[in-house]
Order: sequence, then structure tokens, then C-alpha cells
Amino acid sequence: VSEFAEENDLRDIFERFGRVTRVFLAKDRETGRAKGFAFISFQDRGDAAKACEKIDGYGFKHLILRVEFAKRAT
Repeated sequence: VSEFAEENDLRDIFERFGRVTRVFLAKDRETGRAKGFAFISFQDRGDAAKACEKIDGYGFKHLILRVEFAKRAT
């Protein structure tokens, strides 16, 4: 995501697909700007899958979003 993105921007985009329970936008501690990635949690996994399908490749603030399910740490 853009370094100028805000959590509310992301919530607005993803809530179209279902109930969003959490938005975590990683930010730089010194500048307060977004680091370029976020985690969006949905109440229902089916809604999350629909959002992944529809929002992956979506243009947002001059960037193309890449959306996928988080992978477990190995």
C-alpha cells in the first residue's frame, strides 16, 4: 500500500465484502508513514476470500494492490 495510506482507507475498501474485524497497517516508527503492507481480518473466511479475489490487482493511491491470505511462519 502507499506510504500515505490510512487504516480507514483500507477499511472502506474491504468492508464492501463483509464485516472487517481488524485492520493493521504497518507503519514506520520514526516517520509514521505506512511501510507498504497491511493485514485485514474478516469475521467470515468466505468474505475474506471474496475480497482477495476482487481486490487483488485493484488500483489504490497510484499503486496496484496485491492481496492474499497471510502465510504461516515456518
